[in-house]
Amino acid sequence: MQNTFLSVRDYHIKSSDVFFFDNNIWMYLACPLGNYALYKQKAYSGFYSYVLERKNQIFINSLVLAEFSNRFLKLDFNLRYGNRAKQYHYKKDYVGTKYYLDTIAVINAELHKIVSFCTRCSDEFNAINFEEVLQLFNEIGFNDSYYCHLAASKKWIIVTDDSDFSKGKIPDLGLTILKY
Repeated sequence: MQNTFLSVRDYHIKSSDVFFFDNNIWMYLACPLGNYALYKQKAYSGFYSYVLERKNQIFINSLVLAEFSNRFLKLDFNLRYGNRAKQYHYKKDYVGTKYYLDTIAVINAELHKIVSFCTRCSDEFNAINFEEVLQLFNEIGFNDSYYCHLAASKKWIIVTDDSDFSKGKIPDLGLTILKY
């Protein structure tokens, strides 16, 4: 089955559509630390609102939430220390500080919001063909490879802004991938 690559700007949601948002989408939607690519934030935010308005399901698993939390913290660390970030050790100089704990509080609030609008799902690692995940891992990141196989098995539509999810990189798994 061939993959389908479409733009979130042009996609018309069907009542049967079920979505899986990649971490980078959650970063655009729920990470207030930067004003990165505001035009994409606006597009993904509009699409997210459209999905919620239509009452379509968005599935999320703990791996995406872990990616979100870790990326959010690393971004905060780099923003706080700026050009001096290379002089500091993340775990030794940042973890446990007031900045870190304040950021954890923000992340916890965002995680609660995300989970409140999504359907939590198991990662079903036992049901995914591990060898196929590893084979695709040769081309793209492990998590992305895993998400492709999970979404294909569930017939979920992946919403992502990751260049790894591009034509030619992803084998034909019958996926629908929405990007900017």
